[in-house]
Amino acid sequence: MDCPFCGGKNKFTIDKFDGKLVWNCYRASCTVRGSLVEGRSVASVKKYLSGDSSARRRASYRAIPEITTKIENVPAAIDYLKSVNSMAAYERGDINIRYAVKENRVLFYNQDNSGAVGRSLRPIKTKWWTYGDVTGGIHVGQGDHAVMVEDVPSACAISNVSYLTGVALLGTNINKDITKSLKKFNKVTLILDNDASAKALMLIRKVGMNCCVRLTQHDLKHLSSDEIVNLIM
Repeated sequence: MDCPFCGGKNKFTIDKFDGKLVWNCYRASCTVRGSLVEGRSVASVKKYLSGDSSARRRASYRAIPEITTKIENVPAAIDYLKSVNSMAAYERGDINIRYAVKENRVLFYNQDNSGAVGRSLRPIKTKWWTYGDVTGGIHVGQGDHAVMVEDVPSACAISNVSYLTGVALLGTNINKDITKSLKKFNKVTLILDNDASAKALMLIRKVGMNCCVRLTQHDLKHLSSDEIVNLIM
């Protein structure tokens, strides 16, 4: 939903798990987050005692659409991917992308296809939906240098540089799953908007990573490979 504090469009999430109410804004310039212990319901107590304690996941519980088709069958999907510099990553096989017929959304899948994010091709308020489990972010590319960015199209653009792998955080938080997935890379860089300098430093300290930080006023998904290289250097 829209953040009631900063007004960020579709940046605010609220979730209930294990008797806790947790809220967070994923806008880089907004620091709103918190939790409230409400106590477990009878059903959740039974699950807890049986060992089935629900873990919080930033991914929604929306099931991945079953009816999808190749994007080659949908000209509008191809046009969208080209407009956000993501077509080349798909053609290289760096990311699985499908079209959800009923939802009219382009689906970007994670590496094991256990989750995806879908971009609507209609001009509606909620442009992006999350399906399944994407708590580990979405990795795009084969390089040994990971570049963390906010969204999947930006990760696709990053992967156009052969030695880079784009890691879409799907927001501006770095969780334990993402931190674990970064251990295989030789170098890690975080790129955020210029107005997120304080948050970038906080994220790096929080996860204790040896990571370079770059700030930019440009939209990564519209940059050429040479421009991306110049930004990271």
